[in-house]
Amino acid sequence: MKQLIHLLGQHRFYAAASIVGTAVTLAFVMVVVMVYDFRTADVPPEAERSRMLYNTGTQCMRANGTNMMGYRGLGPEVFETLYGGLPGVDTLTWHGGLQRALCSLPASSDRQSVFLRPVAANWFSFFQYDFVAGRPFTQAEYDAGRAAFQEAEDEWRSYRSLEDGVTRRFVVITERLARRLFGSASRAVGGEMQMDFQPVRVVGVVRDVSSIFQTAYADVWEPFTLLNEGQAYNVRETGGLAGLRYAVMRRTSGASSADIRAEVTRRLDRLNHSGGEYVLSDPQLYTHTEYTFFRGSSIDARLVYVLLLVILLVVPAVGISGLVHAQMQSRLSEIAIRKAYGATNADVIGRLFVESLGTTLVGGLLGYGLSCLLVVAGNTWLFGTGGVEASGIVLGADLLFRPVLFGVVLLACLVFNALSTLLPAWMAVRRNIAFTLVGGE
Repeated sequence: MKQLIHLLGQHRFYAAASIVGTAVTLAFVMVVVMVYDFRTADVPPEAERSRMLYNTGTQCMRANGTNMMGYRGLGPEVFETLYGGLPGVDTLTWHGGLQRALCSLPASSDRQSVFLRPVAANWFSFFQYDFVAGRPFTQAEYDAGRAAFQEAEDEWRSYRSLEDGVTRRFVVITERLARRLFGSASRAVGGEMQMDFQPVRVVGVVRDVSSIFQTAYADVWEPFTLLNEGQAYNVRETGGLAGLRYAVMRRTSGASSADIRAEVTRRLDRLNHSGGEYVLSDPQLYTHTEYTFFRGSSIDARLVYVLLLVILLVVPAVGISGLVHAQMQSRLSEIAIRKAYGATNADVIGRLFVESLGTTLVGGLLGYGLSCLLVVAGNTWLFGTGGVEASGIVLGADLLFRPVLFGVVLLACLVFNALSTLLPAWMAVRRNIAFTLVGGE
């Protein structure tokens, strides 16, 4: 360590150039790693992403190919036909997509624009939300939404909301929204507010969810029953095929996503041959990585990121290696003396590698810090995809400082140091000792 510090003081320009070059290189490497890791790692509330399968819609049309309705969710009966009891699926849940809504306190004109997600009754046991106050809605509260509507006897509406003073709407909200409306999470539980001008009661408050979690994210979660799917246009016009349900499945350990897709396709073919007016095609089922990156294409996201990392590591390493080679020229006499006293080429190369690793680790730690700043500062354009609110992206310490990421930093340092040091060191030790000591070339 003393010799390393002495060498850094002797060759300040070389040391500064190596540290800065390494820091900048590894900062960009870590940004790539962080983007991929944040999007795919098993992190609560999406703690089992590696086992997830997502349905993002199914094509619906008449049997003769006309009246195509595009990619929609599924109606309740067809949903159970296609996804109920699938072999290889551990747990099944669903949601109604992410929607905009307005909420406010009763008799208040201060309305908040929020993201609302209608969810199934088992949603909060499927995902791992952190409840800071209250609880999820119960099965009884979930079922109460079915009685929140009645038929309307006018030519404009087929149903209307009941307004008889009985609460039939229960929701879970985020801590951020609870503070805005009620002042605190504890005061929000049991409180009433207006959601799209309808009264609802808050039963639980969860810790804020970053929109990096594309499926778990929302500001408000309401029972799916409040969508009144039986009266939805898609459901009524297609005989129950198209609807509002988008499936989220958790595979059993070792189950193949290809086998699950094949079983869904088999069920779909059987359904389409039952003689109905409408048919379904192309059920879009994705693993979490496919759902997050290059959705709908055959591009392998892992291969793309590996190639990108190779380029980011190799190209700068070539430039740094030239600087290392130039610095080695000033140490040829030292290397020759070591060899004259019996040091082998491997001993010399190992020592030079360890010395260079010191500057690389310093640059790596600086690069890690720089990458955290870049990711936090650029989170909108790095993560603002997938139909979620870019401003809802929150990068806490639990995401930025994880053992896996720190291990990747160390590994990247080792790889970068090997690429930039070994070749110049190997060229230096191959010089003739006698010629080096007398100043020959």
